[in-house]
This record gives sequence, C-alpha cells and structure tokens, in this order.
Amino acid sequence: MHGFIVDAGPCPYLPDQHFTAFHPQGGDIGQPPYRQLMDARFRRSGDHLYAPICRTCEACRPLRVDVLAFQPRRDQRRTARRNADLLITWHPRGLDDERLDLYHRYQAQVHGKNPEVEGDPTSFLVADGGIPGGELHARNAAGTLLAVSCCDRFTDALSSVYCYYDPDHRDRALGTFMVLAELAFCRAHALPWLYLGFHVAGCQAMAYKARFVPHDLLVDGYWQRRAQPPGCDDGSAT
Repeated sequence: MHGFIVDAGPCPYLPDQHFTAFHPQGGDIGQPPYRQLMDARFRRSGDHLYAPICRTCEACRPLRVDVLAFQPRRDQRRTARRNADLLITWHPRGLDDERLDLYHRYQAQVHGKNPEVEGDPTSFLVADGGIPGGELHARNAAGTLLAVSCCDRFTDALSSVYCYYDPDHRDRALGTFMVLAELAFCRAHALPWLYLGFHVAGCQAMAYKARFVPHDLLVDGYWQRRAQPPGCDDGSAT
C-alpha cells in the first residue's frame, strides 16, 4: 500500500509521546475497502484514513464489542435506567444550529476548547469519505437534544466515530449511555460487531471502552478476546 507518513506532533492520548500516522494515498475509502482496513488498525477521520505507526509506542489498539455476547455490568444497567426517559432515533449526518450549539458547549465544558476561536474542526462530523452511516440522537421528553453519536454503518458492523453530549447533564453518564444505544441499534439490525475505535492503555479518557465486555482487541494483527475490563472483575465500578 502506497502512502505517506505524517508526524502529527504531541500524542493526544499519552504524555511524552509523539503521534505518527500512515495515510494511504489515493483510492476510494468507501466500503468494503475501509471495512477491511478497520481490521488492519486503520481509522477514518473525515475523508482521510490513517493508521498509527509511532516508533516508541503501540498503545493504540482497535476495540470491537461482540454484540450478541455483550452483557451490561451493574453500572451500565444503572446508566440505562437513569436514561430510560430518553428517546433514541436514527438520523442522517448533519450539523444544524441545534447540533452545532450542543457540540460547541460540549467542547468548551468537557474538553476546555473553543471551536469558534480555535478554528472550525467540525468538518469531520459530516465529511464521510462516501461511507454510509448516520447519527443516533437522544432527546428528553421535552424534545431537547441531549446527545449525538456519529456512526459508520456496514453490513456486519457499526463503527462509532464520535459522540458529543450536553455537559449540563453529566450525571446521566451520556457517553456510556450512547454506547449502550449503539449496541441496541446493532442488535435491532442484526449487526454482530460494534467498533469503538482505539483503546489506549494508560489513557483515562479511553478507559470506558474496555468496560464493554466481552470485546476483542487487535494485538499484533490478531483479535484477542477480553472477558473483563482491566483491573475490574465485578462490574461495580463507575
């Protein structure tokens, strides 16, 4: 495969690391090529494909959840009950005023960023490289949009691309709840796999992904099954 290497600067996941990525050159990233490359450590960001090839680190490992085998932990069941009042619906990709306001508030209050000041990084939410997909929306009884989960959809899998939610409702654990909503969507549409992107050992922001078990991690080119999240064996942690 031909392409080029990009030094993307400081790693967004781990301190004292640089992030280096391989970008394939040319070609159509639409399915099935991208679906196959997902099992070779590639991810999509907008219209671009990349795979981490950092010289001193291999912590970025794709994680996929076995939808049929998945059993929610106690904390995940509590999260589902806490959000039982929300309506989940599927929509085309988009970024209207409602979604843009929610995204900006999420970035400002959860990540301490101001997209309006730091430029416009929102194009990755709607640019899809020709890959089919859409969004799961969560609304309360008043019709207020509380969370959006952007997804790619394949014949055998759903791939979670990005999730943003109302920071004023952190007590709902909406990030966890939207993964549960993605799993429910997979079950309803007979999709056996939910891809959650990279799990990065040592990155607290990525720790939630490992709590969805059983899951597979791509290690040295092979999927390895994990029945329990690291450091937890009773499902009671939140």
